[in-house]
Amino acid sequence: MADYREHYQEIRSAGACVVAVSVDLPDKSEALRGHLSLPFPILCDTEHRVVREWDIYNSGEKGGIAKPAVFIIDPNRVVRFASVDTVVRRVSAAEIVSQLQHVAAEAEPVRRRVHIPQLSDWISAIRNIIQR
Repeated sequence: MADYREHYQEIRSAGACVVAVSVDLPDKSEALRGHLSLPFPILCDTEHRVVREWDIYNSGEKGGIAKPAVFIIDPNRVVRFASVDTVVRRVSAAEIVSQLQHVAAEAEPVRRRVHIPQLSDWISAIRNIIQR
């Protein structure tokens, strides 16, 4: 989220808003927001409704968390870009700025980015399982 803080003005200049969604309680999310000095809100989905609906719920991690994901949604509520990532590998804010510029110039939605797990992703997942 710190990466999005650093690119926040570029994202806003591209005509977009930034909103984070967390499954944490509001006080924990607000503490994180303050700690990282985030200029955007963190919405709390404590009942996991939104993350399940958007198919970004990871029930295997820490009792259930949201997968790192980014969606660019246009004013007509059409998803123009989606990236569902891993804890290890995430789409950068700079790439989102580029996608926003692309979306503004194109009429067709951007194809969904596909993440192919690499060995480091599997090692990280196994390490998380062992730690639990």
